[in-house]
Amino acid sequence: MKVILLTHEREVGRPTNTGILALNLFPQWCSRVIWSRVASNKEMLALLASQQAVVLFPKLERNLESDEKVIAVETETKFIDKLPDIIIILDATWQEARKMLRQSPYLIEAHKFAFPESTLSEFSLRRNQIQGGLCTVECIIEMCRLTGMGAEAADLELVFTAFNQ
Repeated sequence: MKVILLTHEREVGRPTNTGILALNLFPQWCSRVIWSRVASNKEMLALLASQQAVVLFPKLERNLESDEKVIAVETETKFIDKLPDIIIILDATWQEARKMLRQSPYLIEAHKFAFPESTLSEFSLRRNQIQGGLCTVECIIEMCRLTGMGAEAADLELVFTAFNQ
C-alpha cells in the first residue's frame, strides 16, 4: 500500500494535523503533496488518469431531513469496491476538503474509494466534523486494517491516542 496525502497548504502547520503521524512513522509508504488549485502535481495526475490511484472519500448524500448539502460529489462518480495499491487522501479540514474537491476537476473525475462500514471518529481536537467523517490518520489506520497491515495500524493507533489527548 502507498498513501499520498494531498494536503491543503493551511494544514501543513496546524498542530491538529494527524497526517504528520503517518508521515513520521511510515515515510516508506506515506508521502505528502501540497494541493494547489493552479499547479497540480503531475505525477499524481498521471496516477489518477491511469487509474493506478484513487481518492479516498466517503459516500455522502444530501441530508433530506435538514435539506443541507453535505458534500457535493457528482452522482456519476464511480466508487470502486477494492482498495487499490495507491490511495490519495485529502488531508485538510472537512471544509477545506470540500473546497479542494470543488476546485479540482481531476479530483471530481477521479475514481473514489469509500470504507465499507462507517466507523466513528475518536478525533477530539477539532470542531465541525462531519458525521461519519474520520481524520486523516484514522483513515490510514482503517486502510491498514483492510490490507492486513495490523502491526502498522496498531502503531498508528498508539501515537494517535497520545496525540488526541
